[in-house]
Amino acid sequence: MNSAVPFRKLNRPEPDISVDKNSDGSYLIQSNIAIGEFEKNAAAFWLRSAEEFPDREFLVHCGPDGDWPVLTYSEARDQANQISTWLLEHGYSEKTPILILSGNSFAHALLSMGALQIGVPIVPVSPSYSLMSWNFEKLKYAADLVQPKMVFAENGTLYGQAVKALEAFDLDIATVDGDDLGGMDFENLFPPVDLPRVEAARQRVEHDTLAKILFTSGSTGMPKAVPNTHRMICSGQKMHELISEPRDPIGDRSLVLDWLPWHHTFGGNVNFFGNIRVAGTMYMDDGKPIPGLFDRTIDNIKKIRPTRFSSVPTAFSFLLDQLEKDDELVEAFFDRVKICQYGGAALSQELYERMQVLAIKHTGMRMPFGTGWGSTETTGMGTAVYWEEDKVGLIGVPYSGVQVKLIPVGEKFEIRVKGPHVHTGYYRRPDLTEEYFDEDGFYCMGDAVNFMNAEKLEQGLVFNGRVSEDFKLANGTWVETGSLRLNLIDALDPLVRDVVIAGHDREEIAILIVPNEAVMKKAIENGHVMEGPESLVSQTEILDAVREKLETYHKTNKNKSRFVAHALIMGYPLSSDENEITDKQYINQSAVLGNRAQLVERLYNKVSPPEILHFT
Repeated sequence: MNSAVPFRKLNRPEPDISVDKNSDGSYLIQSNIAIGEFEKNAAAFWLRSAEEFPDREFLVHCGPDGDWPVLTYSEARDQANQISTWLLEHGYSEKTPILILSGNSFAHALLSMGALQIGVPIVPVSPSYSLMSWNFEKLKYAADLVQPKMVFAENGTLYGQAVKALEAFDLDIATVDGDDLGGMDFENLFPPVDLPRVEAARQRVEHDTLAKILFTSGSTGMPKAVPNTHRMICSGQKMHELISEPRDPIGDRSLVLDWLPWHHTFGGNVNFFGNIRVAGTMYMDDGKPIPGLFDRTIDNIKKIRPTRFSSVPTAFSFLLDQLEKDDELVEAFFDRVKICQYGGAALSQELYERMQVLAIKHTGMRMPFGTGWGSTETTGMGTAVYWEEDKVGLIGVPYSGVQVKLIPVGEKFEIRVKGPHVHTGYYRRPDLTEEYFDEDGFYCMGDAVNFMNAEKLEQGLVFNGRVSEDFKLANGTWVETGSLRLNLIDALDPLVRDVVIAGHDREEIAILIVPNEAVMKKAIENGHVMEGPESLVSQTEILDAVREKLETYHKTNKNKSRFVAHALIMGYPLSSDENEITDKQYINQSAVLGNRAQLVERLYNKVSPPEILHFT
């Protein structure tokens, strides 16, 4: 790739940070750009956009046919006010949360807006709690913890069993279609607006008013409930504003295609409110980066021609596979996209460079990539890369208003964070709060970082995996799973979506490969049968291709901490119900290793079948 080719120009500020080293070897990093004042009520974003552009499309629901439903900014504002009126008339308050079971939809957005603006908390939970569980354990745990007054389900038939599992809570029930489950039709929540009453309730909302409760992915045990206040949401948007192009909803209108679920902080906070803040149009993607559904995303890109593409790294893998062979898609994608953004996991350098080859060929410029670091507990904010950068794996520098503390752990640092965007404690779980906050009030996420350049600290930070996911081999050699995983994904491209790394207290490293869609399709066409989590891909052609790539990788990675001695290709999808993969397609290494322990044992068995690859 020719680094002399310029990037597409972004009108963004230069990073400006202070880095202070303490006597104990720790660092304190913060932005020198003050955050200033920010809104008290998140409703301010849509009230302004609806005033400026009442007839502009706010949300568009993509679908396989050509007639896409549209919700304008004025329609959203007015219908949210109607829902606020109904809630106030029926005794809803900050003490009566609303449990939302469904995926992204107009009704989900309107109910959220109507509740948030008057101080009624919403609790959007993953649809997997309702649709991929036989005992609804997580759903019942969530309801018991937050004590909602209403449960909303987009489709009463689809979510019927889940709602029935909550009968003991005696909730108001609202549905849009399907079985009404003995509750009310969503249309009943639209009485004539009592605007003075709604405005009075809106004025009572303060920074510390609870806006929503989001649940973490729950990688181990029950998911943690994270209170999101209006301070967190509004400060997070101010942070994003300060590193972005100036708001220009006329000359630089934002058109975004987005699938990220609103029960996650990146979809429901960063993207949802970010779109509203700039009076943009969000096209609600009916595709997502999983086999069989990304074709819808491809079709939608061709029709929409978005101004940016933001998703998880898996989506870029799917996208590039198609861009490299579909001229119509290439023309549509590069027509208006100004920046690509990724999050949830690190993008591989191989995917980045493939995108740059295409960008240079079709636009004459390189494509800027943005990313950052954050979590549910930090409203998706923490650090960001918002300048032109050749490398991936960076997480950048702190946003305005954010303090980052780095604690030495071996040859890297544990990163901790504090600011107005960070929650102050888990909902009704003081034990967890005590566990995850240090004595100075910094939230401890458990992630590891290093400086990009030890001689130029202002260049920011590089992600270096989870502190808890690194392990030692039996000979005492440390294995850094974060960097090793990215190196292996690059080495095995384009055959894999991801890899899971084993080897704790073993003599050697072994990997469980998550194949990409094309590999699985070829395996099935050649007789592979998915008989359960212990299934392995055994087709010789595929195994030979993996073997060849790993042998090439080993030529420059002979050290015990990087050398892969054993490998297999998993032939059965990862399970979200077993916490192996989240809705954002982030793979939980420890859950996969625990759930598929028999596969790990087979990797290290001296007598193993031919579908296990061994290297010496």
